[in-house]
Amino acid sequence: MTPIEKLIKIAEAEVGYLEKATKSQLESKTANAGNNNYTKYCQDIKPSYQAQPWCACFVTWCFVQAFGADKAAMLLKHYPYVYCPTMATLFTLNANPKVGDIVIFKHNGTFTHTGIVTGVNGDYFTTIEGNTSGGSTIIANGGAVCKKGYYNSKLPGTKFCTPDWNIVKESEEEPMTTAEKQEFEALKKRVDELTEKTGYFNYIDDNMNKDYKPTIQKLVGAGKLKGNEKGELMLTTDMMRILVILDRCGIFG
Repeated sequence: MTPIEKLIKIAEAEVGYLEKATKSQLESKTANAGNNNYTKYCQDIKPSYQAQPWCACFVTWCFVQAFGADKAAMLLKHYPYVYCPTMATLFTLNANPKVGDIVIFKHNGTFTHTGIVTGVNGDYFTTIEGNTSGGSTIIANGGAVCKKGYYNSKLPGTKFCTPDWNIVKESEEEPMTTAEKQEFEALKKRVDELTEKTGYFNYIDDNMNKDYKPTIQKLVGAGKLKGNEKGELMLTTDMMRILVILDRCGIFG
């Protein structure tokens, strides 16, 4: 999963969240719904910002969930992102969207709303936004997390900010814990023991008896011997011995 895919997956999981009437039941998607701008996003990111418009806080929350606060701060170029006009001073403002961009919508000469770009198809782009509602118009102070779509040509002034995704490269993976490493080594040892005991071979490698290998290579190369859907040959020692005997008798040419 790429960093952008990870970010969008987290945002998608929040679709349907409703802002709350009070600070109660902030973690629930739908309980205590109201129009007072109380959300778990502000509570987690900047509690003092509760009861304020929270579209930018939602974007920050998604980045933090995906990459942690330190990397989120680097990707957003400041922390926390809670005020839309700030982005316009920090990023190159692109006229056309790309998946993973942060969109900042302009209304009456001011950047007033924001979200995450989830798809682009020509002039049309889709988003996930907080503090909005459904429909095809910009709603900068709605009450929910929604999926939305727009035609860029109909949004003069709207701009797109592209984070430096090299900060969270695809190759970065969570390291195994000590317990996971021990479990992996134990499983590997068990597999090796079973392979040695049963003479069961899936691949033409150094584990295969050198006397059998030329015949197996010949049959695989000729397409007469194929593995399963995973490419595993599933050969026992006895099976390979029979194939070698048949090969020496000229059965395979």
